[in-house]
Formats: sequence, structure tokens, C-alpha cells
Amino acid sequence: MKIHFKLALILGATIAAVVGASCLAFVSLQRDSLRRSEAEKERILLESVERVARESLLAADPLMLLDYLRFLRRDKPEARHCRVLLDGQWQEVGGPAAAEPPGGTVLRTISAALPDRKATVEIELLLSTRLLAERERKEFALMLRNVGRSGAGLALLGVLLSIPLSWTLTRRIVLIQNVLGAVAEGRFGESVESSGADELAELGRGVNDMSRRLGELDEMKKLFIASVSHELRSPLEAIDSHARGMSKSLHGLDDATRARLESIHKNASRLGHFVSSLLEMSRIERGKLDYLPKSSEIEPLVKDLVLFLSPRAAEAKLTLGCEVEPGLPAFSFDPDLITQVLTNLVSNALKFTPAGGKVLVTAKREADRIVCAVEDTGVGIPASALRQIFAPFVRVPNSMRANGTGLGLAISKKIIETHDGRIAVESSAGRGSRFYFELPLKT
Repeated sequence: MKIHFKLALILGATIAAVVGASCLAFVSLQRDSLRRSEAEKERILLESVERVARESLLAADPLMLLDYLRFLRRDKPEARHCRVLLDGQWQEVGGPAAAEPPGGTVLRTISAALPDRKATVEIELLLSTRLLAERERKEFALMLRNVGRSGAGLALLGVLLSIPLSWTLTRRIVLIQNVLGAVAEGRFGESVESSGADELAELGRGVNDMSRRLGELDEMKKLFIASVSHELRSPLEAIDSHARGMSKSLHGLDDATRARLESIHKNASRLGHFVSSLLEMSRIERGKLDYLPKSSEIEPLVKDLVLFLSPRAAEAKLTLGCEVEPGLPAFSFDPDLITQVLTNLVSNALKFTPAGGKVLVTAKREADRIVCAVEDTGVGIPASALRQIFAPFVRVPNSMRANGTGLGLAISKKIIETHDGRIAVESSAGRGSRFYFELPLKT
């Protein structure tokens, strides 16, 4: 998972946790507030009854109190029963007490008197604790729904905002990662924005400096290889030519001398091939590859190559064949360079396939691309070597002890990339390999 996704998840989870904790704290405070509110309502109710009782005493009108209590029984469902002590007798108000489960009521006694008179009144009010609790629960549930909706909305908004916020925080890290990826692929000289004074800015400046210095070293390496290869080419050609000439022109040579001359010729030829590959790789890296695309067909190219290498396959006791999808269209590519790629892939397949094995060259169309593949039943490539197989000078140890320069696949990769294509391999040790490349159907 990428770092900005991780940071977005962390920020989103943090925001959600903070919102959740805030909502819980708010709910707890509101619940206490609701309880205090219910207690305040009960206090106000009792005070109102006491006030009306005093007013009825002051007016010497007990009906005023009775009428108010009847109204209270009708208007307040929690008032389950009410009675008043008048003239030494208890008088029921509003009918008998409503049915209520045991323990579901609480008795409140209100006494009222006037300071300068002996007249007093006493009222007993039976309140339903069940109804009071039910009303509190309803108000709490309504408040809980509102808080839940608001909290969910805030949490969702926070999660959505965490995505661009995390991208802003990690943008420079991603840019630095891209530059390091380019360096790992051998593309030097790229840089990242490094303004500022924080740690990421310092890291960016260090990466830029590293990329620049590696680019300078890479350029020096290319110039060195080109110079050395060019200087070696002529002496090697001279040595090879003289060795061949001496072997053919001198008569009466003993077998040991002739064998030494043949060894000089073979080693000079091998070194000459290696130097030629170095020069070609140097030209490709410096962008001086002779790339001459033209409208061509892939079918005759594949068949001619298989026909040309068939004697070599027969000599190695291998079966070399081809399968080309009929009707492949002509498209723009460089026939010489693609022939070079196919020749390298088929030569490698023949080199790393034991006697009795098979090598098959295929070409077919897939959507807007032509796919060419070389499959063999050879020794295969270990999984640990697959990632670096197209890098220069990489040679994979094999049971057949076949040698090579380690440049053929690197050159092939550069040629295919010049065509805006892609080259890859599928292989496992002991089970053969399949090298294939894709070319876009350009006109």
C-alpha cells in the first residue's frame, strides 16, 4: 500500500476517532443535562402547585386550587393521582389513581401556609416515574440520532478531506521516490523540487545531487567504453586477420602450431564480437542507434530467420520451428533491428537448450500489437535472475556452461524500446523459457 493511502487511512481513522470521542462526551453531557432538565421540570411543577395553593388560601377560594389540580391531572400524564387535605379531610382530585406497576410512582407532598394566618393546605401528588423515565428516554434517543447523524457526517467529511491532505503531505516523498526509481532504471539527471528547510527538502537536495553525480559518472563510463572499444577494434581485427592468414598460407606447420593459431583466431573473433557489442551498446545509450523504420511484414522476416538458423539447430540436434498467424498486416518497424533481436533470442534459445529439445518462434496479433515470442525447452532461468536479465553484462550461471557477452539482451531491450514496444521473459529453472516482445501496429 502506498504511503499516501496509509497516511490517509491514519488521518481518517484519527478524525473518526476524535469525532467519535467528542460525540460520546457530548452524549454523556447531554444525558446529564436531560436528567437535570427533568428534575427542573418536576421542581417547577411542584412550585406552581404550591403557588396556586397559597393564592387559593389568600383568596379563601379552595375551588381555585381544586380546578388547577384537575387541570394538572388532565394536562400532565405523569400526575397519576392527587388529593388535598381540606377541613381535616382528604379529598380526591380528578378521580382515583390510575393503574401503575408497583414501584412505578413517587409521592410528592406539598404544604402551603400564610405567615399571618392559621389557614394551611396540604397536597399529595403521585408522579409516575415510569412516564418520566420514558419521556427522558425519548428525548435522549432523539438527541442520540441527531448527534449520530452529525458525527457520521463530520467523520465522513474528515475522511474525504484526509485524502487530499495526505497527498499534499506525501507529494514530495512520491516525487523523490520517482527520481530514485529513475536512477534505479539508469535514467540519471532527473531532479525533484527541493525548496524549503525541512528534512524532506534536505533529502530532495541530496537525491538531486546523487542523480547529477551518477549521471556524470555514467557519461564518463559511456565515453570510456566507446573510446576503449574503438581502440581495441582495429588491433583485434589485425590479430584475427594475421592468424587466419598464417594458418592458410604457411605450409608444413605442425599440428601444435596450427592449433595455437586456430586458438588465436577463435579468441580474437570472440573478443572482436564483444567489442562490437560494446560499441553498439554505446551508440544506443548515446542515442546514435541507426533506426530506420519502414512499412514491412513480420512473417517473411521470421520464416527467413528460422530457415537461416535451421542448420545450426540441426547440428545441435534441436528442433527449430515457427508458427505465424496468417494475414498479419504490414506496419512500421526497422526490419534490420528486429531481425537482430530475433536472431539474438533464437541464438540464446539454441545455446541454452540441450540436445533433443525444441525451439519455437511465433508471431501473432493481439489487439493493436504484434507479439513475437521465442519458446524453448532449455535449462530455464532462476527466479532470482529474472529481474536483471535485461541489464548489461548480466550472465546467468547455467548447467550447460554456455558463455556470452551479457550484452545481447540489453541491446535487444533498447531496440524494442526504440520501437515503443516492450520485451519480457517467462521462465523457471529447468522448465524452459519464453522471451517475447510486443510492437505497436504503426502505419
